[in-house]
Amino acid sequence: MMRSTIKEMMTYNTLLFSCFLALTLSSLSIANAVTIEPKCSYDKEKMLELSPKAFDQNYEEGWPSLVKNGECLETAADLIHTYYTKNEISTGAMRTFVWHEGQLRAEVGQYQQAIRLMQQATKPADKDSSGWNHYVHATIAFLKSDMKQLRALREELASVPKPEGFNPKDANGNPIQVDWPPNLAIVDKFILCFGQPYSEAYGGCTKETQP
Repeated sequence: MMRSTIKEMMTYNTLLFSCFLALTLSSLSIANAVTIEPKCSYDKEKMLELSPKAFDQNYEEGWPSLVKNGECLETAADLIHTYYTKNEISTGAMRTFVWHEGQLRAEVGQYQQAIRLMQQATKPADKDSSGWNHYVHATIAFLKSDMKQLRALREELASVPKPEGFNPKDANGNPIQVDWPPNLAIVDKFILCFGQPYSEAYGGCTKETQP
């Protein structure tokens, strides 16, 4: 009887251990499924098949769809890099893509990468009628913490003359008010918020965060 009882107890304990092990492994599987589920997932193949315009400007399907909530910035930057590396695109589109990747890199504090990318985003001087290059270099000066250069570039941008016949209109042909030159307000934010992270300065820092 004693041997039978011991055997039964061993069998019972083995069964309990087996159940415990099964439950543990099941719990780990569930935990792993949650952990490895990418928070910033997207359909890579579908993204890479988009036209350059749709990829950059479609806020529901292109890369901007990843950053709607202010998250997944680095993922979006990596995606942009992959897109223009894998696809043949025009010089103008490349300029746009490296600029946007650079902005995202700056947003997450990757300043050196951002600077290298932004340096590739300038236009030929004879094609720059809006002071774009001044804005690009002013942004780089901010990232380099060079206030002297930032102020000088601000003045160069502010002095860009408005082109003759500049009369912007909306989709219905109605005249609209557009500040001139473009991006001057952003450069002014860089000066006002100098010393703050790019992510805060670009949006305009509060009085509490101003240096």
